[in-house]
Amino acid sequence: MKSISSIFILVSCCIFSMVACNANNSADSGAKKNEPAVEEATPVTLQVNDFLKEGNKGVGGITSFEHKPFDQKLADEGNKLFIVKCTMCHEIKEDKIGPALYGVTKKRTPEWMMNMILTPDKMLAEDADAIALSKTYDGAMAALGLNPQEAIAILEYLRQEDSK
Repeated sequence: MKSISSIFILVSCCIFSMVACNANNSADSGAKKNEPAVEEATPVTLQVNDFLKEGNKGVGGITSFEHKPFDQKLADEGNKLFIVKCTMCHEIKEDKIGPALYGVTKKRTPEWMMNMILTPDKMLAEDADAIALSKTYDGAMAALGLNPQEAIAILEYLRQEDSK
């Protein structure tokens, strides 16, 4: 007798669940008839060129960059500047308002990065990839008021991070 009662309870629960779910679907479908149709958002695909291979130097005053051996003292200075000037929008391994910067020195020429740091307005107006990046993230890169030596220090810090 116990097993018949158990089966009866199980079947009753199933029927109740089906009726409840059907009632919710009917209520939802009625409400959706009055709502405007919403199209699914098309994902934005960012095409990042291999600037190291292509040699793109960006747009701005930096047209060449002398590659020197790694300088730890300069990287330490760059770390301090990065914390003060960059971390509001960037992290090394995590996107924020701007993109994560891990690996950037392996994807971009030093000239492109320097031009982006020193003259972001010019880059965002004339460089196709900088424009695409600004559309992908929440905001455009702001002018930081850095001089070329400070920008070099930040690049040295990013170079150190990319070697980890």
